[in-house]
Amino acid sequence: MKNWLKLIPLIIILGLTIFYNDNITHFFIKKIVFNEKIYLNDSNEYKLNYDFKYIKQTNDFVAKNKQELINIFYTFLNNGNEQFYFYCDYDNCNNDINSLTNENELSYINNFLHPYNSYKKVSITINSYNKIEAFVEKSYNSDIIEKTNKKLDEIIDEILDQNMTDKEKITSIHNYIIETTSYDSNYLDTNLIDINNPSHKAIGPLFYHKALCGGYTDAMALFLNKLKIPNYRISSETHIWNYVYVDNNWYHLDLTWDDPVMDDGSEVILDNFLLITTKQLEDYNTGYHTYDKSIYIEAS
Repeated sequence: MKNWLKLIPLIIILGLTIFYNDNITHFFIKKIVFNEKIYLNDSNEYKLNYDFKYIKQTNDFVAKNKQELINIFYTFLNNGNEQFYFYCDYDNCNNDINSLTNENELSYINNFLHPYNSYKKVSITINSYNKIEAFVEKSYNSDIIEKTNKKLDEIIDEILDQNMTDKEKITSIHNYIIETTSYDSNYLDTNLIDINNPSHKAIGPLFYHKALCGGYTDAMALFLNKLKIPNYRISSETHIWNYVYVDNNWYHLDLTWDDPVMDDGSEVILDNFLLITTKQLEDYNTGYHTYDKSIYIEAS
């Protein structure tokens, strides 16, 4: 009988453990796992020290809502990390992860990064403890970065003067790119869908002298970052262009639309989209410059 009496407390503890299993697990995660200190690796040289109204850097790597989730991704990607992990501590985290990946919301983060830290692919896993791991395949590899940086420096030495204002520097770069680049209409005419086509990246205009909107925009962004002029890229469903902070104001800058191919195949060089306000952009009513103002808030 005494032996049975000794077992009763153990049976009660076992029963409580089974009954409150979820709560105990949650307690373990909250007190042990979520208290793990996650550190950023040393950033690479292409980290941008900007915060925007939509997205900000963070030191808290336990997301408690979708905005914190976005900020964490931005922080690691902006830091240049190719692999990282963090935790979620809210019920809808799985759905938000799926939304970011399946509905392409994560791609918006690319527009706020230095092009060299932008990604071509992010693979994401999430386990039962809401630990999220991400593996990043970047858009530019080290060989292309080295080659491109050398080209950028050569062009800057050739066309810019240190006595120029920032607006004059931007205008000179704008003119150089569109004078040496043709819109890659052949890419569209042949219905190619190769995302690795050089015309999508800065190497298109800088080395092949052909570009689509992504190539024009990345090339301009690289120059702007070299000159330490704050900027990001704005994308619609069908187009992308630069947004630049200069002389205490934000301006749109669209090299693609300033380098059109006419119906007869001839090319003209314009400056209609060179450092213009949101009102000026909207007055053009192109149909290609409609964007989400809840994301690109500075442009709203």
